[in-house]
This record gives sequence, structure tokens and C-alpha cells, in this order.
Amino acid sequence: MPTLVPTQRRPLRDADGFGGLVPVGAVAERGETLVAALAVEHHAEGFAVPVLVLTAAPGLVQWSPRVGLSARDDRGGTYKASVAASQSTLGALVCTAWLEPALPPEARRLELVVDALARVSPARGGGAGVARPLAGGPWNLAIELVPARTAAEIPPRPAAPPEEPAPESVPARAFSAFRDIVPVGQARLAGGAAVCLWALERYAERAVLTATVLGAADDEIPPLSRDRGHVEAWDDHGGAYAVTPLGGVSGPGWSETVLELVPAIDPRARALGVRLEDVPGGRDGVLEGPFAFGLALTPPA
Repeated sequence: MPTLVPTQRRPLRDADGFGGLVPVGAVAERGETLVAALAVEHHAEGFAVPVLVLTAAPGLVQWSPRVGLSARDDRGGTYKASVAASQSTLGALVCTAWLEPALPPEARRLELVVDALARVSPARGGGAGVARPLAGGPWNLAIELVPARTAAEIPPRPAAPPEEPAPESVPARAFSAFRDIVPVGQARLAGGAAVCLWALERYAERAVLTATVLGAADDEIPPLSRDRGHVEAWDDHGGAYAVTPLGGVSGPGWSETVLELVPAIDPRARALGVRLEDVPGGRDGVLEGPFAFGLALTPPA
């Protein structure tokens, strides 16, 4: 008789169990490495926390929340972590950690401890890279689960379109260029799906915003790209921003797309409008939209 080996159950991260998005912009910086939490995504059987890592150390960033993340709420509850999604570039990593069980409604604060970060440098002569621990850890993040609202009135769209940005050779996310994070955590629901925006990351010459789509559990939802979907962004001072999808990841019932906004957000701006059209997802391939967001901007750090 064959032996049945149970497989690891995948995170139930889809629109059916989606319970809302918490705005987060918690940052911990030690040494040459910065760690931030960009949102808390509530679901019926758990919750997702995207963790951003930026470092000045050379190489790719390597991290597993299974061994390098501990979580505790203000009521003493603890959570088991695994990986829901991960994207790594030179000096930067965004790993969406899946934690179980679901957060109780009574919880008001979540404490995260991030450890066991490593950088992977190429091995001489090819082959597997060499992983070396990043100095400075652990990194502690305090997340308020009942934060202030981040919505703002959507400013009027400017008449002039944004200028096409010149090709850039530097990464969109860089430790040396990081300025601050503006909590967003907003979602729009339509047709059994959810379109969500995480925190706005401000850098010296650009900004980065992540858009996620949650659909049916059996749907394969592709990320936004130059050929799929359209995103516009503008501020309340008449400035328009060129928005470029830089890549993304997806799984059953969800997708994540990294969006670059150029130029840097005007320091005078106090509200940002974001509009998404022709968003991939749903049984028909495209969600009924458009999806418009008004983001309240804090003064630059």
C-alpha cells in the first residue's frame, strides 16, 4: 500500500477570507540594514505581513520568516510564520510572511522580531553563493493594529500627463536613497476581488508603491506589467508621476506588483491620487474598475 505523506498546506490568502488591510510604516534601522513592515493583511485563517529589508552590504538578501521571525500580540498570543511570497534584488528584499492563527479582534498591538538576515555573495568560479549573516540584528518592529486613517480626498487629476522618465541603472529600492515610509493600507472591493495598496516608500529620486490583488482561491492572477493594467499617480500640487511596474509575484488567489513612481514625491504635497485600470484578475481576466485611492501624505522625514 502506498504511504500518503501530507504536504504543507498553502496559505489561504484570497478574497473570500480577506478581512481588511492595516496601514503600517514601522521601521527599525541598525547598522547598515533597515527593516520595515509595510502592512498587515487580515484573513480568516491567518494574516500576511510584507517585510522590507534594505542593506548597504553587497549581494542578494536572504531571509526565511520560518526561522527568522517571531511575533507576539499585546494579549500574549504567538504566531507561526512561513513564506507566502518573496522578491529579492541586490541590497533589497520584500518577503511576505504568512502567520497563523488569525489575529484576534481584541489585539491592539503586534510585536515582530526579525533576525537571521543574511547576504549572499557570488562564489568564485561560479556555483552557489556564500551566505554571510548581516550585522546589527535583531530588528524589532512595533505595529499598531488600530492606527489612524490614511485616506485623503482624491486631488483633481492634472491636465498634463507625466514626463517619460529616463532609463535608470540604479535599483528602485536602495538603502542609501531611503527617506521614509508613509502608511497607506487601503483596499477597494469589486466583483469578488480586492485591490490593495501597501505603504508608500519614499526614496531620494523616486517612490515605490506595492499593489496587490486578491481573487478567488483557484484563480492564477498575473501581476501588473507594461502590457497588463494601467496605473496613474498625481498629487494635490498639480504634479504627475510616471508609474512603471517593475515586476511582481503571484500565487493561487493573489498577486503582488512593485510600482515605481518618478520623480520623487513633491515635499509640498499632502495628498496623492492613485488610479488603477484594467487590473488583471477575476474569471473574465480583468477586474471591473477603475480603482481610485486618495493617500494622505505626511511631511517628509
